[in-house]
Amino acid sequence: MKKLQLLCFALAATASSLNAQVKKADTKVFWSESFKKAQLPDGWTNVDVSKKDIQWIVTNQPYPGSYQYQQQAPPIASKSRGYYLQFQPGYIIDEDQPSWVKKKEYPDAWIQTPAINCKDRSSVILHFQQTFRYNADHARADAGLSVGVSTDGKTWTDFDVKNNIAPATDMFTPINEELNISKVAANQQTVYIRFYWKGYYSWYWMIDDIELSQAYGTDLSINRITSNTENGNTFGKQDKLSVLIKNNGTQTVKNDFKVKCLLDNGLNLSVTVPAKKQPLKPGEEYNVVFPPADLSQRSAHSVKFSLDYPGDELAANNTLSLKITAKESAVQNVTAFELNKNEANIAASQCKFKVIFYQDDIFRIWMAPDGEFTNPAGNDIVESFAIKNPTLTSTDKGTYYQIKSKSCVVRVYKQPLRFAMYDESDTHPIWEESKPLTYGAKTVQTMSRHADEYFYGGGMQNGYFSHRGTNVLIEKGNGWDNGGRPNPAPFYMSTAGYGAFRNTFDVGAYSFKDTLQFSHNENRFDCFYFYGPSLKQILNGYTETTGRPFLMPRWALSMGDANCYNRGAKGDDSKNYKGTGTTGTTPDVIKLVADKYVENNMPRGWILPNDGYGCGYTKLDSTIAELHKRGFYTGLWTENGIDKIAKEVGEYGSRVCKLDVAWVGPGYKFALDACKSAYNGIESNSNERGFVWSVMGWAGTQKYSTVWTGDQSGNWEYIRFHIPTIIGAGLSAQNAATGDVDGIFGGGADTYTRDLQWKCFTPVFMAMSGWAKKDKQPYIYGEPYTTINRKYLQLKMQLTPYMYTYCRESYDTGVPTTRAMVLEYPTDPVAQGKATQYQFMNGESLLVAPVYKNEAKRDSIYLPKGTWYDYWSGKSMEGSTWLNGYEAPLDKLPLFVKAGAIIPMYPVMNYDGEKKTDSLTVAIYPSGKSSFNLYEDDGLTRDYKTDGFAKTLIQADKDKDLAVTINAAKGTFKGQLTERVYLLQIHSSAAPAQVLVNGKKFKVYRDLAKFNKAKTGYYFNAAEQQGIIHIKTDYLSVKDDQKIIVKN
Repeated sequence: MKKLQLLCFALAATASSLNAQVKKADTKVFWSESFKKAQLPDGWTNVDVSKKDIQWIVTNQPYPGSYQYQQQAPPIASKSRGYYLQFQPGYIIDEDQPSWVKKKEYPDAWIQTPAINCKDRSSVILHFQQTFRYNADHARADAGLSVGVSTDGKTWTDFDVKNNIAPATDMFTPINEELNISKVAANQQTVYIRFYWKGYYSWYWMIDDIELSQAYGTDLSINRITSNTENGNTFGKQDKLSVLIKNNGTQTVKNDFKVKCLLDNGLNLSVTVPAKKQPLKPGEEYNVVFPPADLSQRSAHSVKFSLDYPGDELAANNTLSLKITAKESAVQNVTAFELNKNEANIAASQCKFKVIFYQDDIFRIWMAPDGEFTNPAGNDIVESFAIKNPTLTSTDKGTYYQIKSKSCVVRVYKQPLRFAMYDESDTHPIWEESKPLTYGAKTVQTMSRHADEYFYGGGMQNGYFSHRGTNVLIEKGNGWDNGGRPNPAPFYMSTAGYGAFRNTFDVGAYSFKDTLQFSHNENRFDCFYFYGPSLKQILNGYTETTGRPFLMPRWALSMGDANCYNRGAKGDDSKNYKGTGTTGTTPDVIKLVADKYVENNMPRGWILPNDGYGCGYTKLDSTIAELHKRGFYTGLWTENGIDKIAKEVGEYGSRVCKLDVAWVGPGYKFALDACKSAYNGIESNSNERGFVWSVMGWAGTQKYSTVWTGDQSGNWEYIRFHIPTIIGAGLSAQNAATGDVDGIFGGGADTYTRDLQWKCFTPVFMAMSGWAKKDKQPYIYGEPYTTINRKYLQLKMQLTPYMYTYCRESYDTGVPTTRAMVLEYPTDPVAQGKATQYQFMNGESLLVAPVYKNEAKRDSIYLPKGTWYDYWSGKSMEGSTWLNGYEAPLDKLPLFVKAGAIIPMYPVMNYDGEKKTDSLTVAIYPSGKSSFNLYEDDGLTRDYKTDGFAKTLIQADKDKDLAVTINAAKGTFKGQLTERVYLLQIHSSAAPAQVLVNGKKFKVYRDLAKFNKAKTGYYFNAAEQQGIIHIKTDYLSVKDDQKIIVKN
């Protein structure tokens, strides 16, 4: 039955969905706004009814995602595109929504136009385009999305514009709203329009292309589909499509006319509207119901509705094209297969697939449910889609098609279509889908788990690194503490020998239980696979695709310090600042902090003097210059953008950007773009390197930014869960990953010292003051803490060449400096699971086991197979064992060195560049043949990207005697030393019989004081760490091989 709905001409609201295409200009429009100036137009007013500082904004960005909807909603696909109005209460409230509900507070607000002159307009039609998504949970009784019209800005006539759209409905095709507001606005000199969100907690409302026009005499429009939503449908064999039409004109429609439906470019349906018998008066709507159609054979349908009425004066609203998709569909049987060079094209009914090999060990499975391939992420995440000459063959194996490269095999099973990955011999399964992909509102891949398979990745997941048997959410949120997700990434890797990266910004959920399931909230599948078989090879492939971890300047390995020092002489903004930051102005950081570091002989690296909401800065140029004299580089914290970065970097000399959650909180593409802009802002305005800190990272963030864990309180639990957090971040190639030393809240002397100790064995870290009762500098608690903290910070400075070399390795390969035990011991079953989550390797040679309890010992330290040395005592022990009750007083971090280690060290210094590095200490723990390839560059500029660096291979060969070779440096860079002194520290329980350097016999010294004064020679100290041979050379050329023989 066709239903005729009579609506009041004056108050009727029309909703007409439009195609995203340019329409012929409406000649009757007399006022319009498309927000093309990228800011709120003059005269527009935000009215915050909630009194919570909630406002409408003009933006060209997507809705960021928020509580209960952790994904981005694309910007409205309006006629003009570009900038538009957005209201985002869901994002503003986010995870505080339960608190708002409890208090019965609502984010009510409207945006209001300036006065509009409608004088001499006998009729007024309001047009605008909109998309929205609202949550009806806990909604107030009068909740709604309404448009108001007023002639005085006080008394309003409101129109509901939800159009009976159900809560939580995804809307991608914009609705073209038409409201006849003539009763209020016609012939009025002053008219105001408002858009009013009230009574709902979330999520968003997008509005664009607002117009006022006079009405046409004859104007029929197609409003919206009424039989289906855009997604989440269930299709059958006798489905009746229906669409709502509207008479927008001032004249009654009295003649019959046809409304047509073209389904999937094939089936044509048609219905005659009996307007002769049932005339359509102005403002009336009519629901057109089409004959039954079989929609069950496809999971997605393209639908185009159209009407044709002679004399219609506005054809722009006579069509509606959209896609409707099923809630869930499964991929069917293979109907076509063809291999063309590096790409296999596969059809399964209407679904199309591409299997693209970019190189022999990297391939992509890409699905288009309707046959149209899309890549919403573009090149934002993937660095390059370049093909690197894979060698492929395909063979029909009966039940499956085999696609074979030199590294692996992809099986394409036929009935139904399923994928599997095997090794190159096609005999050993690496992964295999247990059922076909399902797609719809989300796309889900299901696999079987191997009995001994472990999983890592997912970005920075606070408190976790090994995921077997768990569920992992690939979405931002859940706070900053244990279980929070400050920097997720749609990537995982498996001990079975592969990694997988979903090329999307849509949120996901990965289940690593007996049945593996990997889903993302999008109606497409786009996944890159990386064959190892080692985890290091997988990380190499992942970062080759999504970008290598950035190489920070060398000074960035030193400690960072942050607070706000621009609160004003009287702390005028204290009502807006709940921390404990000092009053004063930016230059006060010099005497309050920088000079204190100097007085306490404390190592340092950089300072953020404006880290606090609303802080700002004064006299930045002179402050930066004075800080640099004291060994500090300077950076800036930002809460809302980097519009001043050219001046701050190019003129003042700022070299760090810390991006607060107030700016990058939307996450996903928004945060990735922000990190890129800040990173490039530093590099574009100086000849130096970008150094950025951020949260809300994603796949690809590693190429621009340090990721940190968020704002937390310092305590023992904080230390505990941060250890697996940083380990896990590294397993997603987030090499620069950390948390604030002892948190920003709370904390104490013991937890500060313990936290600083182990973070000295990670690449980057900082402390942030201003939010706890005590500030967070390493000297703040006095003795013995100051001395202990200095000891570890100086050790970190000494280890700079060792750690910097591994940061370069990370830049080259994606392998992090802070390494889970499984990266170095992949076949050791103890290292694969959570048993070793509270220890890690710093590079290949140093095992760090932080103390995370309030006690002077450490239990459950696992030493893998091999010989290990206690760093402090020099005691050797055999591995494949657990240490319990290891004595660890406050000044002692459990630290072990792997036999065979070669560890280069610079002189003790308090900041990068304080002293020359023309003497290089090399600590050697002899064991068979071993080597270390020392990396050096100028530590500051971007010359390293164009071969401005040198590598020095240091080799040790222990048989009867020990032969140490310091090979000639390969490569050059600005400021490179031409010669240096080598100070060898060889761990040995026995004194040598003789030491030869380049064939020359060295003098032995029995007295340490005399050895220290000597230019060359060697000295054996049996009491030092159970025996160390000290060898001192003269200045030797770095361009020549240097050979040292220690004879026993």
